Amino acid sequence: MKRKLITLSVLAVALAGVSLLAACGKEEGGAPAASGDTKVQGSAAPEKRGKISTTIYDRGNMVPEEGTLDKNRWTDYINKNGPVDVTFVPIPRTKPEDKLNVMFASGEAPDLIQDYDGKNRSTWYESKQLLPLDDLIDKYSVEYKALLQKYPLLRKYGTRSDGKLYDIAVLAKLDVNWVYLVRTDWLKKLGLEAPKTTDELLTVAKAFTEKDPDGNGKNDTYGLSLGGGYNNKVIDFMFGVPVFSNYTLKDGNIQYAWENQQAGLEFKKKMFQEGVIDKDFAADTNGDKAKRDFLNGKLGFYVGPLPSTIEMETLMKNDPNAQLSPILLPKSPYGQFSPPLSAPIQNAAAVSAKAKDPVSVIKYIDYLEKESTYKALKWGIEGEHYKLDANGCAQTIDPEKNKKERSYAGDYSMISSAPASVLQKCDSRLDTLSDSKPAEKEIKRILTEARKLYIAPERPTSGYFIDVPSTPKDLDMIVQSVPNIQIAASKIGTPDEYVKAIVTPNMTAEQAVKNAKDIWTKAGGSKVDEWFQNWYKTNKDKAITVNDIYEVK
Repeated sequence: MKRKLITLSVLAVALAGVSLLAACGKEEGGAPAASGDTKVQGSAAPEKRGKISTTIYDRGNMVPEEGTLDKNRWTDYINKNGPVDVTFVPIPRTKPEDKLNVMFASGEAPDLIQDYDGKNRSTWYESKQLLPLDDLIDKYSVEYKALLQKYPLLRKYGTRSDGKLYDIAVLAKLDVNWVYLVRTDWLKKLGLEAPKTTDELLTVAKAFTEKDPDGNGKNDTYGLSLGGGYNNKVIDFMFGVPVFSNYTLKDGNIQYAWENQQAGLEFKKKMFQEGVIDKDFAADTNGDKAKRDFLNGKLGFYVGPLPSTIEMETLMKNDPNAQLSPILLPKSPYGQFSPPLSAPIQNAAAVSAKAKDPVSVIKYIDYLEKESTYKALKWGIEGEHYKLDANGCAQTIDPEKNKKERSYAGDYSMISSAPASVLQKCDSRLDTLSDSKPAEKEIKRILTEARKLYIAPERPTSGYFIDVPSTPKDLDMIVQSVPNIQIAASKIGTPDEYVKAIVTPNMTAEQAVKNAKDIWTKAGGSKVDEWFQNWYKTNKDKAITVNDIYEVK
């Protein structure tokens, strides 16, 4: 080989009359070279583009005339304007692990795996199928490296138990997720104020049930419902039951929140006995009846996501006198908390350990982090899909055009962090609501008021963890084996033992919690408790807590 190189160099000198310096070798540190980094010094030859593959969620919303998920105007835009050629691999939004696990097993997993499910990425991490990214980002990244430096919490989110960065975390806006609504017109009619404590909540709910607040002369209203996850769990959150796990911090130690669960359960049972909640709540497992009752003007309190335009229009049509306001969660003996918020940081992707060109993956991530890319993939093409307002934010030009050309495009920017200029100046939720439409104007007012109430570090979301440490697979199986006692916000419905306690006169909350503890212990739950306690003792500085989210500005 050496003789051939010398011969070629001599020949080149003789023909061109110039000297060429040739060098070949492995990149420093052993990192694999990107195809885009192979240049001959002094050559004007264009840099060769790398090639990567990445997942894209299939949500069943692709517009047929726009093409397919792996070939459409936005995949063309990315491949035309980005630094590498990208092949998009559709995966189902529901249970994407089914397809991805097969691809990993066959050695055909995409280079960049975009998936919100932390359990999936933890499984792949534990089986050593993900690539650590620290060195790659340090050497080859500009945009994402700067983001990690500006927002250290991004690195904290993405770092695994071995101390290395594996997950790509993205930056969004800390915002309202759930709203706790009260019929203020009912309060005024009955001469009441919004409840400030859980005891006052019971008093107001009783009046809403018994004093005919809608004035129709019928006994057909309730204070509130426990139907579905939202309405039931918000009572637990008032008593400090954690939102994102079943563990809380007490006296410097991590504990399963049995005490908080029992306090919330006792309050629910008391409300049921007082007759201030819909007695058929247990049959309303998904909360549909509670929502219908609220929209029909029969519930005084309701909790859930911000009402949609259709829902607000329905309520205003069914009950023209209805007036709503978001309120603070009433204070309990365990403190005062806010409803769940949408976190400003979320892990969304990882890189396959078998990625053929990881440097090109980093280049693609950097491309997605550029402000120009964010705006194109989030807003569309300026002058075609949007125009800029006085603040430099997007205003839709043609809603129907956007519906066709933009409705399926959201996941192409799944790991594009919102630029500081957008976070500070633009408000996509408010900007899409028109003051000229009564229902939208009301939603806008509710959201504005809710933000002032809930985005407050002095009233954080209940619990300790905002991002729950991933338990080993054997312990995770224990947790999954007893879903009937899990009551974190991510779980649906109400634990069976707790429903029994609410509706059974001679069954106490204390007995129900004891029964749940027995189920947990027999399943091996004490091993899970011990793991969390030990994790906290050795990793408390790595814990991502409910207070951390307020640091992102």
